[in-house]
Amino acid sequence: MLIFSRLFGPLQLLPTLMICMCVSVMAQDAGDAASSTEGSASADQTTTPSAPVAPPPTLIPKTVQQPTSLDSTFQVAAPSVTLPTPPLPDSTPLPAPSATPQGQAQATPQPTPAPQFNPPSAAELNLPSAQPAGIPQFAPASVGMPSLKLDDQSGSSPGVLSGMFDWARKLRFTAGLRGGYDSNINSANGTNAIGSTFANLNGGVNYHFGSPRLNVSMDLTGGVTEYANSALSESSKTQGTIGLGAAIQYRYAPKVVLTFNTSTSYQQQPNIALAGTANNSTGGYYFTSSSFAIAYQWSDLFTTVERFNYTASYYPQYSNQNYTEPGFTQSFRYLLRPTTTAVVDYSTFEYRYPTQTSLNSWGQTLAVGFDHIFNPKFYWNFRLGAQSQSSQSTSLAISPYLDNTLSLKFGKVSSISWNSNYGTQPGSGQAGQAVSYTTAFRSGLIYSQGIFARLKLNSSLYYLWTNYKDAPIGARQTLTYDITNYQGSLDLSYDLNRLIRLALGYQYMSSVSPSIQAYAYNRGISYFQIGGNF
Repeated sequence: MLIFSRLFGPLQLLPTLMICMCVSVMAQDAGDAASSTEGSASADQTTTPSAPVAPPPTLIPKTVQQPTSLDSTFQVAAPSVTLPTPPLPDSTPLPAPSATPQGQAQATPQPTPAPQFNPPSAAELNLPSAQPAGIPQFAPASVGMPSLKLDDQSGSSPGVLSGMFDWARKLRFTAGLRGGYDSNINSANGTNAIGSTFANLNGGVNYHFGSPRLNVSMDLTGGVTEYANSALSESSKTQGTIGLGAAIQYRYAPKVVLTFNTSTSYQQQPNIALAGTANNSTGGYYFTSSSFAIAYQWSDLFTTVERFNYTASYYPQYSNQNYTEPGFTQSFRYLLRPTTTAVVDYSTFEYRYPTQTSLNSWGQTLAVGFDHIFNPKFYWNFRLGAQSQSSQSTSLAISPYLDNTLSLKFGKVSSISWNSNYGTQPGSGQAGQAVSYTTAFRSGLIYSQGIFARLKLNSSLYYLWTNYKDAPIGARQTLTYDITNYQGSLDLSYDLNRLIRLALGYQYMSSVSPSIQAYAYNRGISYFQIGGNF
């Protein structure tokens, strides 16, 4: 046994040596395969020439320890495993960003601000509902209808009652005492004209308040005139006027604006600036005009405005002249440029005569135009189109339509405005007769110029042409005739201080009617006034 053990003892270690050699060969083959695969993957990848390529890692085979007779297990190193990597796609190197020169800032595009949603006001459109009661610029000076627009107030100090009541800080008062001479009190023809000296007391109060979404302004004005000529009747010796006006604007939502304007007055003198009112004396009349509008902004460029309006005149001595005029206007507005808006207006209205329903007529207007803002103090509203009118006694008639308002404020107190309109109006305003409707063209120009710090010149010029077609003049007799009215005024005012103002002025009115001489007259009024705003 000893001999057998010595001969075959070394053979017992042979399997162990063979297993160790196979493991060593497999580990070397795996390392070579890994090196070959990594070299192939590195060769397939495209890299930039400037980027350094890291050398492949060097595999150091782990030394296998020979087991001893005391080892119970064989310690074998785990082989390295490298997953195959697909080749990367070709890539184009991005250009390096150019350096910005020092001191030169790179321009950053700014977003274009959205246009402001501010539809034109009734005053900018020269609507009767937004005018001061009686339109003092064109009413006869003897009746003393003061203007209470905030722009006309000198200074912005608190009201005279602000120390007594907090709410009274919003009150503004105006008062004036006027005296002068009126050459034709009743606006009669030359043979019946009566002139007289007069004394006039006029005044008014304005209450203005609001918030970022609400703006309210209310006016109450009035005046009384006493004439000295004993030849006048008692009713003509004392004449007066009173007016009430209000303007409300409310931004219900960011894209919805509601406005309401109203003006109501009683007047005893002609006022040719108001459509459908008398252009000669009719013994006094009431005039009222109101409008309610809803403006909605559908987008930054497109807006619609719906306006409901109501106008009426009432003549106590000539009931056949009374009329009402309900109407509706639909306006489509598109912003062409930040300062220019294209406009399409459609209006429908009706002239109603309560005592003569046969004279009722219905009209429509389609006009296109624009609203252009040159700057915050200079704007232009223009409309041009066609107007149709029909009634029971007349066939359908189509005529041109024009509406124009241009206003400019320059300096601190200087301004100029021009408005004109061509279309139809109610056929009232003449004593003793009425027609369904008339064609009229009216145009007014108002100019104010600051001469010195306290001296200011105010002037106005107004023109009205009216065509009365088939007006009744007797039993089964009609007549077509024209009446042309002119009115101009010149006023020079001087501020003694913040409260007191002196004014010296002259006003001239004329009516020309070749066919009916009774409607022709001339009238001049000169006056001096002391008054002020408080």
